[in-house]
Amino acid sequence: MWHFIGTVFAVFSLFSTSWAQGTFEAKLAEQLGLCTNSRAVGNDFVSPCSQCKLQFVSLSPGQAADQFFLMEARSPDNCGSGGCTGTVYRKHGQSYVAIVNFFGYFDRAVARPGNATPDIVYIHNETMKHDFTGDGAKDRAVIKVKYRWNPQRQNFEVTDILAIETAGRKVDPGAFRQLLLQEYRQGSPWVY
Repeated sequence: MWHFIGTVFAVFSLFSTSWAQGTFEAKLAEQLGLCTNSRAVGNDFVSPCSQCKLQFVSLSPGQAADQFFLMEARSPDNCGSGGCTGTVYRKHGQSYVAIVNFFGYFDRAVARPGNATPDIVYIHNETMKHDFTGDGAKDRAVIKVKYRWNPQRQNFEVTDILAIETAGRKVDPGAFRQLLLQEYRQGSPWVY
């Protein structure tokens, strides 16, 4: 009997925590103008939050989750054929200031020691700019890039190329790492 009650309580706690997080994300996304929770008719320019896949990642370890964070809303308003826009925000009083935008697909955050800002990993689609297969033709590729927060510049910077895939084939990033790092550090096509 107690085992059953404990299981029910655990499931209820998990559900209510997920629901609360979803509500927090939806309210925050609406405040940022990424979607709307309003049922008002006539707002054709902003997708309903219920139809968006919201990705919230706190980037402020040891502080309130919404002090410094990444928010990505996957919806027709925020996405295109090459990905979605994810924006890093910093809380300023009762509002939020956009710091930097990424275009692609958020993959994960990588924790760093202490209270350092986590690294961000994004997946980007590159259109025929490099010959990754060695056949003399430039290839479309999916590139997984790691970014690290630079507190002096107040921006995320490219720190590593984690993976490259073209035509369903994985390519060793080692052969291209230095070239791509140099190119993307001068001006990443996916960070603005």
